[in-house]
Amino acid sequence: MRRSLVVWCPQWSLVAAYQDDSLPEITPGIPAALVHKGAIAQCSREAGEAGVRVGMKRRDAHLTCPSIVLAASDAHRDHASFQRVIIDLIACVPQHSLIAPGLVAFHARGLARFYGSEEASARMLMDAVHRSQPLATARVGIADDLFSAVIAAQHTTALYPVRAVEPGQSAVFLADMPIAVLEDEATISLLGRLGVRTLGDFVALGVEAIRERLGTRGEELYRLATGLGGSPLALNDAPVDTEETIDLPEPYSLTEQVAFAIRTATQQYSDRLRRAGWVCTQVRVTLSFDDATVHERTWVHPRFFSASDLVDRVRWQLDQCFRDRAGEDTDFPPGLIAVRYAALDPEEAYAHEPGLWGHGPDSRVHHVLSRVQSMVGASGVLTASPRRARVAHESHALTPWGDTPPVEKNPGPLPGALPSPLPATVFSTPHTVGVIGADGAEIVVSDTAELSAQPHWLVSGSRRRKLRSWAGPWPVWEKWWDPASSRFIHRLQVVDEEGIGWLISATEAKHWHIEARYD
Repeated sequence: MRRSLVVWCPQWSLVAAYQDDSLPEITPGIPAALVHKGAIAQCSREAGEAGVRVGMKRRDAHLTCPSIVLAASDAHRDHASFQRVIIDLIACVPQHSLIAPGLVAFHARGLARFYGSEEASARMLMDAVHRSQPLATARVGIADDLFSAVIAAQHTTALYPVRAVEPGQSAVFLADMPIAVLEDEATISLLGRLGVRTLGDFVALGVEAIRERLGTRGEELYRLATGLGGSPLALNDAPVDTEETIDLPEPYSLTEQVAFAIRTATQQYSDRLRRAGWVCTQVRVTLSFDDATVHERTWVHPRFFSASDLVDRVRWQLDQCFRDRAGEDTDFPPGLIAVRYAALDPEEAYAHEPGLWGHGPDSRVHHVLSRVQSMVGASGVLTASPRRARVAHESHALTPWGDTPPVEKNPGPLPGALPSPLPATVFSTPHTVGVIGADGAEIVVSDTAELSAQPHWLVSGSRRRKLRSWAGPWPVWEKWWDPASSRFIHRLQVVDEEGIGWLISATEAKHWHIEARYD
Protein backbone atom coordinates (compact mmCIF):
# COMPACT_ATOMS: atom_id res chain seq x y z
CA MET A 1 0.00 0.00 0.00
CA ARG A 2 1.11 3.58 -0.66
CA ARG A 3 2.33 5.50 2.37
CA SER A 4 -0.16 7.96 3.80
CA LEU A 5 0.43 11.30 5.46
CA VAL A 6 -2.35 12.43 7.81
CA VAL A 7 -2.82 15.95 9.17
CA TRP A 8 -4.85 16.07 12.37
CA CYS A 9 -6.14 19.24 14.06
CA PRO A 10 -7.01 18.45 17.70
CA GLN A 11 -10.13 20.07 19.15
CA TRP A 12 -11.27 21.21 15.71
CA SER A 13 -14.93 21.47 16.75
CA LEU A 14 -13.91 23.97 19.41
CA VAL A 15 -11.82 25.94 16.89
CA ALA A 16 -14.86 26.08 14.58
CA ALA A 17 -17.01 27.33 17.47
CA TYR A 18 -14.51 30.14 18.10
CA GLN A 19 -15.09 31.29 14.51
CA ASP A 20 -18.89 31.10 14.70
CA ASP A 21 -20.35 34.61 14.87
CA SER A 22 -23.53 33.24 16.45
CA LEU A 23 -21.50 32.14 19.50
CA PRO A 24 -19.84 35.39 20.65
CA GLU A 25 -19.67 34.11 24.23
CA ILE A 26 -17.23 31.32 23.25
CA THR A 27 -13.82 32.92 22.88
CA PRO A 28 -10.26 31.68 23.39
CA GLY A 29 -9.00 31.98 26.93
CA ILE A 30 -12.24 31.20 28.79
CA PRO A 31 -13.55 27.83 30.00
CA ALA A 32 -15.74 26.49 27.20
CA ALA A 33 -17.05 23.14 26.05
CA LEU A 34 -19.23 21.60 23.35
CA VAL A 35 -22.10 19.33 24.30
CA HIS A 36 -23.44 16.36 22.35
CA LYS A 37 -26.44 14.38 23.63
CA GLY A 38 -26.13 15.91 27.09
CA ALA A 39 -22.44 15.06 27.56
CA ILE A 40 -19.21 17.00 27.04
CA ALA A 41 -17.77 16.22 23.60
CA GLN A 42 -14.83 18.67 23.62
CA CYS A 43 -13.57 21.17 26.18
CA SER A 44 -11.01 23.94 26.14
CA ARG A 45 -7.71 23.81 28.00
CA GLU A 46 -9.06 26.23 30.61
CA ALA A 47 -12.06 23.99 31.23
CA GLY A 48 -9.82 20.94 31.46
CA GLU A 49 -7.65 22.66 34.05
CA ALA A 50 -10.80 23.34 36.08
CA GLY A 51 -11.63 19.62 36.13
CA VAL A 52 -14.02 19.25 33.19
CA ARG A 53 -13.56 16.03 31.23
CA VAL A 54 -14.91 14.64 27.96
CA GLY A 55 -17.94 12.44 28.63
CA MET A 56 -18.97 14.37 31.72
CA LYS A 57 -22.64 15.33 31.97
CA ARG A 58 -23.34 18.99 31.36
CA ARG A 59 -24.77 19.41 34.86
CA ASP A 60 -21.61 17.97 36.41
CA ALA A 61 -19.53 20.26 34.19
CA HIS A 62 -21.39 23.29 35.56
CA LEU A 63 -20.87 22.07 39.11
CA THR A 64 -17.16 21.50 38.46
CA CYS A 65 -16.64 24.84 36.69
CA PRO A 66 -19.52 27.33 37.26
CA SER A 67 -18.01 29.85 34.80
CA ILE A 68 -17.92 27.39 31.88
CA VAL A 69 -19.69 28.36 28.64
CA LEU A 70 -21.47 25.51 26.89
CA ALA A 71 -22.67 25.25 23.29
CA ALA A 72 -24.12 22.47 21.18
CA SER A 73 -21.88 20.54 18.81
CA ASP A 74 -22.58 21.20 15.14
CA ALA A 75 -21.18 18.82 12.51
CA HIS A 76 -22.19 21.17 9.70
CA ARG A 77 -20.28 24.04 11.30
CA ASP A 78 -17.21 21.85 11.73
CA HIS A 79 -17.28 20.74 8.10
CA ALA A 80 -17.88 24.24 6.69
CA SER A 81 -15.04 25.79 8.69
CA PHE A 82 -12.57 23.04 7.72
CA GLN A 83 -13.45 23.52 4.05
CA ARG A 84 -11.73 26.91 4.31
CA VAL A 85 -8.51 25.19 5.42
CA ILE A 86 -8.73 22.66 2.59
CA ILE A 87 -9.12 25.50 0.08
CA ASP A 88 -6.07 27.29 1.47
CA LEU A 89 -4.00 24.11 1.16
CA ILE A 90 -4.38 24.18 -2.64
CA ALA A 91 -1.13 26.14 -2.87
CA CYS A 92 0.71 23.23 -1.21
CA VAL A 93 -1.04 20.10 -2.45
CA PRO A 94 -3.79 19.93 -5.10
CA GLN A 95 -5.62 16.79 -3.96
CA HIS A 96 -6.71 15.47 -0.60
CA SER A 97 -8.78 12.78 1.10
CA LEU A 98 -11.05 14.21 3.79
CA ILE A 99 -11.64 11.71 6.60
CA ALA A 100 -13.48 14.02 9.00
CA PRO A 101 -13.46 17.71 9.89
CA GLY A 102 -9.99 18.32 11.29
CA LEU A 103 -8.58 15.10 9.80
CA VAL A 104 -7.28 14.94 6.22
CA ALA A 105 -4.93 12.53 4.42
CA PHE A 106 -2.51 12.81 1.49
CA HIS A 107 -0.20 10.49 -0.43
CA ALA A 108 3.19 10.81 1.24
CA ARG A 109 5.34 9.73 -1.71
CA GLY A 110 4.47 12.65 -4.01
CA LEU A 111 4.88 15.20 -1.23
CA ALA A 112 8.24 13.74 -0.20
CA ARG A 113 9.54 13.91 -3.77
CA PHE A 114 8.43 17.50 -4.23
CA TYR A 115 9.49 18.90 -0.85
CA GLY A 116 12.54 16.71 -0.30
CA SER A 117 11.41 14.42 2.51
CA GLU A 118 8.42 13.29 4.51
CA GLU A 119 9.55 15.44 7.44
CA ALA A 120 9.77 18.53 5.25
CA SER A 121 6.31 17.81 3.81
CA ALA A 122 4.85 17.48 7.29
CA ARG A 123 6.38 20.80 8.43
CA MET A 124 5.13 22.54 5.30
CA LEU A 125 1.54 21.33 5.83
CA MET A 126 1.58 22.27 9.51
CA ASP A 127 2.69 25.80 8.64
CA ALA A 128 0.00 26.03 5.93
CA VAL A 129 -2.72 24.98 8.39
CA HIS A 130 -1.51 27.55 10.92
CA ARG A 131 -1.56 30.32 8.29
CA SER A 132 -5.07 29.37 7.30
CA GLN A 133 -6.38 29.07 10.87
CA PRO A 134 -4.07 30.55 13.54
CA LEU A 135 -6.20 29.13 16.38
CA ALA A 136 -5.67 25.55 15.19
CA THR A 137 -2.76 23.28 15.99
CA ALA A 138 -1.70 20.61 13.49
CA ARG A 139 -0.19 17.18 14.13
CA VAL A 140 1.09 14.81 11.44
CA GLY A 141 1.27 11.03 11.26
CA ILE A 142 2.97 9.07 8.48
CA ALA A 143 2.74 5.31 7.93
CA ASP A 144 2.35 2.63 5.28
CA ASP A 145 -1.46 2.46 5.74
CA LEU A 146 -4.11 5.02 6.54
CA PHE A 147 -5.17 3.51 9.86
CA SER A 148 -1.63 3.52 11.25
CA ALA A 149 -1.06 7.08 10.01
CA VAL A 150 -4.20 8.30 11.79
CA ILE A 151 -3.18 6.58 15.03
CA ALA A 152 0.34 8.01 14.71
CA ALA A 153 -1.03 11.55 14.28
CA GLN A 154 -3.36 11.16 17.27
CA HIS A 155 -0.48 9.97 19.48
CA THR A 156 1.82 12.91 18.86
CA THR A 157 2.61 15.60 21.41
CA ALA A 158 3.03 19.37 21.32
CA LEU A 159 6.80 18.88 21.67
CA TYR A 160 6.96 16.23 18.91
CA PRO A 161 4.07 17.02 16.53
CA VAL A 162 5.26 14.69 13.75
CA ARG A 163 5.39 10.92 14.09
CA ALA A 164 6.57 8.77 11.19
CA VAL A 165 6.30 4.98 11.29
CA GLU A 166 9.17 3.35 9.41
CA PRO A 167 8.22 1.34 6.32
CA GLY A 168 7.17 -2.19 7.21
CA GLN A 169 6.89 -1.39 10.93
CA SER A 170 3.16 -0.64 11.21
CA ALA A 171 2.37 -3.90 13.05
CA VAL A 172 5.15 -3.25 15.58
CA PHE A 173 3.95 0.33 16.07
CA LEU A 174 0.32 -0.70 16.61
CA ALA A 175 1.10 -3.58 18.98
CA ASP A 176 1.33 -1.33 22.05
CA MET A 177 -1.81 0.67 21.26
CA PRO A 178 -4.91 0.11 23.43
CA ILE A 179 -7.81 -1.72 21.81
CA ALA A 180 -9.91 1.46 22.20
CA VAL A 181 -8.33 2.80 18.98
CA LEU A 182 -10.45 0.28 17.02
CA GLU A 183 -13.52 2.46 17.74
CA ASP A 184 -15.89 -0.52 17.79
CA GLU A 185 -17.74 -0.43 21.11
CA ALA A 186 -19.15 -3.97 20.99
CA THR A 187 -15.81 -5.54 20.08
CA ILE A 188 -13.88 -3.42 22.58
CA SER A 189 -16.30 -4.42 25.35
CA LEU A 190 -15.98 -8.12 24.50
CA LEU A 191 -12.19 -8.02 24.25
CA GLY A 192 -11.97 -6.17 27.54
CA ARG A 193 -13.94 -8.93 29.28
CA LEU A 194 -11.58 -11.48 27.73
CA GLY A 195 -8.57 -9.67 29.17
CA VAL A 196 -7.31 -8.29 25.84
CA ARG A 197 -5.91 -4.82 26.46
CA THR A 198 -3.70 -3.97 23.46
CA LEU A 199 -3.74 -4.54 19.72
CA GLY A 200 -0.74 -6.86 20.17
CA ASP A 201 -2.82 -9.07 22.48
CA PHE A 202 -5.63 -8.98 19.93
CA VAL A 203 -3.39 -10.04 17.05
CA ALA A 204 -1.90 -12.83 19.21
CA LEU A 205 -5.32 -14.52 19.29
CA GLY A 206 -4.84 -15.47 15.65
CA VAL A 207 -6.96 -14.71 12.65
CA GLU A 208 -8.76 -18.08 12.74
CA ALA A 209 -9.92 -17.66 16.35
CA ILE A 210 -10.95 -14.06 15.71
CA ARG A 211 -12.91 -15.00 12.58
CA GLU A 212 -14.65 -17.83 14.44
CA ARG A 213 -15.71 -15.58 17.32
CA LEU A 214 -16.26 -12.18 15.64
CA GLY A 215 -16.97 -13.07 12.02
CA THR A 216 -15.98 -10.92 9.06
CA ARG A 217 -15.98 -7.77 11.18
CA GLY A 218 -13.38 -9.30 13.46
CA GLU A 219 -11.25 -10.23 10.45
CA GLU A 220 -11.39 -6.60 9.24
CA LEU A 221 -10.26 -5.37 12.66
CA TYR A 222 -7.46 -7.95 12.66
CA ARG A 223 -6.16 -6.60 9.35
CA LEU A 224 -6.26 -3.05 10.75
CA ALA A 225 -4.34 -4.15 13.85
CA THR A 226 -1.63 -5.75 11.72
CA GLY A 227 -1.22 -2.67 9.51
CA LEU A 228 -2.62 -4.42 6.42
CA GLY A 229 -6.17 -3.11 6.38
CA GLY A 230 -7.85 0.06 5.35
CA SER A 231 -8.94 1.13 1.92
CA PRO A 232 -6.61 3.15 -0.35
CA LEU A 233 -6.97 6.91 -0.34
CA ALA A 234 -9.72 8.31 -2.53
CA LEU A 235 -8.23 11.65 -3.53
CA ASN A 236 -10.43 14.59 -4.43
CA ASP A 237 -9.76 18.04 -5.78
CA ALA A 238 -10.08 20.93 -3.38
CA PRO A 239 -13.61 22.40 -3.17
CA VAL A 240 -14.37 25.61 -5.01
CA ASP A 241 -13.65 28.77 -3.05
CA THR A 242 -17.04 30.30 -2.28
CA GLU A 243 -15.55 33.56 -0.99
CA GLU A 244 -14.35 36.58 -2.93
CA THR A 245 -12.80 39.84 -1.73
CA ILE A 246 -12.90 42.87 -4.04
CA ASP A 247 -10.43 45.61 -3.06
CA LEU A 248 -11.39 49.03 -4.40
CA PRO A 249 -8.66 51.23 -5.95
CA GLU A 250 -9.55 54.09 -3.58
CA PRO A 251 -12.14 54.80 -0.87
CA TYR A 252 -15.56 55.46 -2.40
CA SER A 253 -18.37 57.37 -0.66
CA LEU A 254 -21.00 57.15 -3.41
CA THR A 255 -23.15 54.08 -3.95
CA GLU A 256 -23.07 54.28 -7.74
CA GLN A 257 -19.27 54.53 -7.71
CA VAL A 258 -19.08 51.30 -5.74
CA ALA A 259 -21.61 49.53 -7.97
CA PHE A 260 -19.64 50.46 -11.09
CA ALA A 261 -16.29 49.46 -9.55
CA ILE A 262 -17.36 45.97 -8.39
CA ARG A 263 -19.58 44.98 -11.31
CA THR A 264 -16.90 43.17 -13.37
CA ALA A 265 -15.32 41.37 -10.40
CA THR A 266 -18.77 40.32 -9.17
CA GLN A 267 -19.59 38.86 -12.57
CA GLN A 268 -16.33 36.89 -12.51
CA TYR A 269 -17.17 35.58 -9.04
CA SER A 270 -20.63 34.48 -10.18
CA ASP A 271 -19.18 32.81 -13.30
CA ARG A 272 -16.59 30.97 -11.21
CA LEU A 273 -19.30 29.46 -9.03
CA ARG A 274 -21.37 28.45 -12.06
CA ARG A 275 -18.39 26.79 -13.77
CA ALA A 276 -17.87 24.74 -10.62
CA GLY A 277 -21.54 23.66 -10.76
CA TRP A 278 -22.81 25.79 -7.87
CA VAL A 279 -25.31 28.60 -7.40
CA CYS A 280 -25.58 30.92 -4.43
CA THR A 281 -28.91 31.17 -2.59
CA GLN A 282 -27.56 32.73 0.60
CA VAL A 283 -24.66 35.18 0.71
CA ARG A 284 -22.91 37.12 3.44
CA VAL A 285 -21.77 40.56 2.27
CA THR A 286 -19.08 42.32 4.30
CA LEU A 287 -18.32 45.99 3.70
CA SER A 288 -15.01 47.38 4.99
CA PHE A 289 -14.55 51.15 5.40
CA ASP A 290 -11.42 53.26 5.67
CA ASP A 291 -12.21 54.16 9.29
CA ALA A 292 -11.70 50.47 10.28
CA THR A 293 -15.45 49.83 10.65
CA VAL A 294 -17.07 46.76 9.12
CA HIS A 295 -20.70 46.17 8.20
CA GLU A 296 -21.88 42.61 7.63
CA ARG A 297 -25.24 41.26 6.55
CA THR A 298 -26.59 37.96 5.24
CA TRP A 299 -28.92 38.06 2.24
CA VAL A 300 -31.24 35.29 1.05
CA HIS A 301 -32.63 34.83 -2.46
CA PRO A 302 -35.82 32.86 -3.25
CA ARG A 303 -34.06 31.26 -6.27
CA PHE A 304 -30.36 32.12 -6.64
CA PHE A 305 -28.20 35.24 -6.94
CA SER A 306 -27.06 36.50 -10.30
CA ALA A 307 -24.18 38.98 -10.58
CA SER A 308 -26.59 41.92 -10.85
CA ASP A 309 -28.47 40.67 -7.77
CA LEU A 310 -25.23 40.67 -5.78
CA VAL A 311 -24.40 44.22 -6.90
CA ASP A 312 -27.91 45.33 -5.88
CA ARG A 313 -27.43 43.85 -2.41
CA VAL A 314 -24.18 45.74 -2.00
CA ARG A 315 -25.91 48.98 -3.05
CA TRP A 316 -28.79 48.46 -0.62
CA GLN A 317 -26.49 47.52 2.23
CA LEU A 318 -24.27 50.52 1.55
CA ASP A 319 -27.29 52.84 1.45
CA GLN A 320 -28.34 51.51 4.83
CA CYS A 321 -24.85 52.13 6.23
CA PHE A 322 -24.88 55.72 5.00
CA ARG A 323 -28.38 56.28 6.45
CA ASP A 324 -27.27 54.91 9.81
CA ARG A 325 -24.30 57.32 9.81
CA ALA A 326 -26.32 60.33 8.64
CA GLY A 327 -26.61 61.73 12.16
CA GLU A 328 -22.89 61.54 12.89
CA ASP A 329 -21.10 64.88 13.13
CA THR A 330 -18.20 64.39 10.72
CA ASP A 331 -16.80 66.50 7.91
CA PHE A 332 -15.63 63.51 5.86
CA PRO A 333 -17.93 60.51 5.48
CA PRO A 334 -16.18 57.11 5.57
CA GLY A 335 -15.19 55.57 2.28
CA LEU A 336 -15.65 51.95 1.26
CA ILE A 337 -12.37 50.16 0.56
CA ALA A 338 -13.38 46.48 0.15
CA VAL A 339 -16.36 44.25 -0.51
CA ARG A 340 -16.35 40.60 0.48
CA TYR A 341 -18.80 37.91 -0.69
CA ALA A 342 -19.19 34.58 1.09
CA ALA A 343 -21.68 32.11 -0.39
CA LEU A 344 -23.28 30.19 2.46
CA ASP A 345 -24.40 26.63 1.69
CA PRO A 346 -24.15 26.88 -2.12
CA GLU A 347 -26.48 24.54 -3.97
CA GLU A 348 -25.86 22.46 -7.08
CA ALA A 349 -26.74 24.33 -10.24
CA TYR A 350 -28.64 21.47 -11.87
CA ALA A 351 -31.34 21.72 -9.19
CA HIS A 352 -32.08 25.27 -10.37
CA GLU A 353 -32.12 24.67 -14.11
CA PRO A 354 -35.37 25.66 -15.90
CA GLY A 355 -37.89 22.95 -16.64
CA LEU A 356 -38.88 21.79 -20.09
CA TRP A 357 -41.88 24.11 -20.13
CA GLY A 358 -40.32 27.06 -18.32
CA HIS A 359 -40.36 28.18 -14.70
CA GLY A 360 -44.10 28.72 -14.31
CA PRO A 361 -46.01 31.60 -12.71
CA ASP A 362 -43.80 31.73 -9.58
CA SER A 363 -40.82 32.61 -11.76
CA ARG A 364 -42.71 35.48 -13.40
CA VAL A 365 -43.81 36.82 -10.02
CA HIS A 366 -40.25 36.64 -8.77
CA HIS A 367 -38.94 38.41 -11.88
CA VAL A 368 -41.40 41.29 -11.47
CA LEU A 369 -40.86 41.73 -7.74
CA SER A 370 -37.09 41.54 -8.09
CA ARG A 371 -37.19 44.14 -10.86
CA VAL A 372 -39.27 46.50 -8.72
CA GLN A 373 -36.98 45.86 -5.78
CA SER A 374 -33.91 46.79 -7.85
CA MET A 375 -35.52 50.18 -8.56
CA VAL A 376 -36.96 51.06 -5.14
CA GLY A 377 -34.53 49.27 -2.82
CA ALA A 378 -34.63 46.23 -0.54
CA SER A 379 -37.28 47.63 1.81
CA GLY A 380 -39.52 48.76 -1.04
CA VAL A 381 -41.03 45.30 -1.59
CA LEU A 382 -42.15 43.55 1.57
CA THR A 383 -43.79 40.20 2.24
CA ALA A 384 -45.83 39.31 5.32
CA SER A 385 -45.52 36.19 7.44
CA PRO A 386 -47.72 35.29 10.42
CA ARG A 387 -46.47 35.28 13.98
CA ARG A 388 -48.03 34.89 17.39
CA ALA A 389 -48.90 38.10 19.20
CA ARG A 390 -51.27 39.52 21.78
CA VAL A 391 -52.22 42.52 19.64
CA ALA A 392 -53.67 42.18 16.13
CA HIS A 393 -51.36 44.62 14.33
CA GLU A 394 -48.36 42.67 15.68
CA SER A 395 -49.60 39.31 14.37
CA HIS A 396 -47.56 39.55 11.17
CA ALA A 397 -43.94 40.38 10.33
CA LEU A 398 -42.86 42.28 7.21
CA THR A 399 -39.58 41.24 5.60
CA PRO A 400 -37.97 42.37 2.34
CA TRP A 401 -38.74 40.18 -0.65
CA GLY A 402 -36.30 37.28 -0.72
CA ASP A 403 -35.27 37.51 2.95
CA THR A 404 -35.97 34.68 5.37
CA PRO A 405 -38.87 35.46 7.76
CA PRO A 406 -37.75 35.92 11.36
CA VAL A 407 -37.81 32.83 13.54
CA GLU A 408 -39.49 33.02 16.94
CA LYS A 409 -36.97 32.76 19.75
CA ASN A 410 -39.47 31.13 22.13
CA PRO A 411 -41.69 28.75 20.16
CA GLY A 412 -43.55 27.64 23.29
CA PRO A 413 -47.05 28.77 24.31
CA LEU A 414 -47.69 32.52 24.48
CA PRO A 415 -50.11 33.38 27.31
CA GLY A 416 -52.69 35.94 26.22
CA ALA A 417 -52.11 35.40 22.48
CA LEU A 418 -55.01 36.02 20.11
CA PRO A 419 -57.16 32.89 19.91
CA SER A 420 -58.02 31.14 16.66
CA PRO A 421 -59.56 31.99 14.26
CA LEU A 422 -57.49 35.11 13.71
CA PRO A 423 -59.07 38.22 12.15
CA ALA A 424 -58.70 38.44 8.38
CA THR A 425 -58.32 42.22 8.11
CA VAL A 426 -55.87 43.96 10.44
CA PHE A 427 -55.74 47.75 10.40
CA SER A 428 -52.26 49.20 10.29
CA THR A 429 -53.52 52.12 12.38
CA PRO A 430 -56.28 51.25 14.90
CA HIS A 431 -59.40 53.40 14.50
CA THR A 432 -60.73 55.26 17.51
CA VAL A 433 -64.35 54.31 18.26
CA GLY A 434 -66.88 54.57 21.03
CA VAL A 435 -68.69 51.67 22.66
CA ILE A 436 -72.10 52.89 23.85
CA GLY A 437 -74.62 51.24 26.13
CA ALA A 438 -78.40 51.21 25.79
CA ASP A 439 -78.64 54.37 27.93
CA GLY A 440 -76.33 56.30 25.57
CA ALA A 441 -73.40 56.38 28.03
CA GLU A 442 -69.93 55.31 26.92
CA ILE A 443 -68.85 51.99 28.36
CA VAL A 444 -65.66 51.75 30.40
CA VAL A 445 -63.78 48.84 31.92
CA SER A 446 -63.47 48.66 35.69
CA ASP A 447 -60.35 47.73 37.60
CA THR A 448 -61.78 44.23 38.00
CA ALA A 449 -62.01 43.81 34.19
CA GLU A 450 -65.79 44.23 34.04
CA LEU A 451 -67.81 46.40 31.63
CA SER A 452 -69.87 49.22 33.10
CA ALA A 453 -72.83 48.14 30.94
CA GLN A 454 -73.72 45.81 28.07
CA PRO A 455 -72.40 47.06 24.68
CA HIS A 456 -75.27 48.24 22.50
CA TRP A 457 -73.72 50.52 19.84
CA LEU A 458 -70.36 50.85 18.09
CA VAL A 459 -69.86 54.49 17.11
CA SER A 460 -67.22 55.83 14.69
CA GLY A 461 -67.73 59.51 13.87
CA SER A 462 -71.23 59.91 12.45
CA ARG A 463 -71.59 56.18 11.71
CA ARG A 464 -73.27 53.87 14.18
CA ARG A 465 -73.50 50.06 14.20
CA LYS A 466 -75.87 48.15 16.44
CA LEU A 467 -74.22 45.26 18.27
CA ARG A 468 -75.88 41.87 18.42
CA SER A 469 -73.46 39.96 20.68
CA TRP A 470 -70.17 40.41 22.46
CA ALA A 471 -67.52 38.51 24.45
CA GLY A 472 -64.87 39.67 26.89
CA PRO A 473 -63.14 41.72 28.02
CA TRP A 474 -59.82 39.91 28.36
CA PRO A 475 -57.03 41.85 30.09
CA VAL A 476 -53.48 41.75 28.69
CA TRP A 477 -50.64 43.11 30.78
CA GLU A 478 -47.24 42.90 29.10
CA LYS A 479 -43.84 43.52 30.72
CA TRP A 480 -45.30 44.70 34.02
CA TRP A 481 -41.78 44.64 35.47
CA ASP A 482 -40.55 47.32 33.02
CA PRO A 483 -42.44 50.63 33.33
CA ALA A 484 -40.85 52.01 30.17
CA SER A 485 -42.22 49.28 27.88
CA SER A 486 -45.17 48.02 29.90
CA ARG A 487 -48.57 47.81 28.18
CA PHE A 488 -52.00 47.12 29.65
CA ILE A 489 -55.08 46.69 27.44
CA HIS A 490 -58.52 45.06 27.50
CA ARG A 491 -59.65 43.13 24.41
CA LEU A 492 -63.31 42.82 23.43
CA GLN A 493 -64.93 40.89 20.58
CA VAL A 494 -68.28 42.13 19.22
CA VAL A 495 -70.61 41.16 16.36
CA ASP A 496 -72.84 43.77 14.72
CA GLU A 497 -76.34 43.28 13.27
CA GLU A 498 -74.85 42.55 9.81
CA GLY A 499 -72.92 39.58 11.19
CA ILE A 500 -69.47 41.22 10.96
CA GLY A 501 -67.10 40.57 13.85
CA TRP A 502 -64.78 43.23 15.28
CA LEU A 503 -61.82 43.07 17.61
CA ILE A 504 -61.65 46.19 19.76
CA SER A 505 -59.44 47.11 22.68
CA ALA A 506 -59.30 49.68 25.45
CA THR A 507 -56.11 51.09 26.94
CA GLU A 508 -55.57 52.30 30.46
CA ALA A 509 -56.80 55.70 29.24
CA LYS A 510 -60.24 54.06 28.65
CA HIS A 511 -60.20 54.83 24.90
CA TRP A 512 -61.60 52.18 22.56
CA HIS A 513 -59.92 51.27 19.26
CA ILE A 514 -60.83 48.88 16.44
CA GLU A 515 -57.84 46.64 15.80
CA ALA A 516 -59.19 44.17 13.25
CA ARG A 517 -62.24 42.79 11.48
CA TYR A 518 -63.41 39.18 11.21
CA ASP A 519 -64.48 38.84 7.55
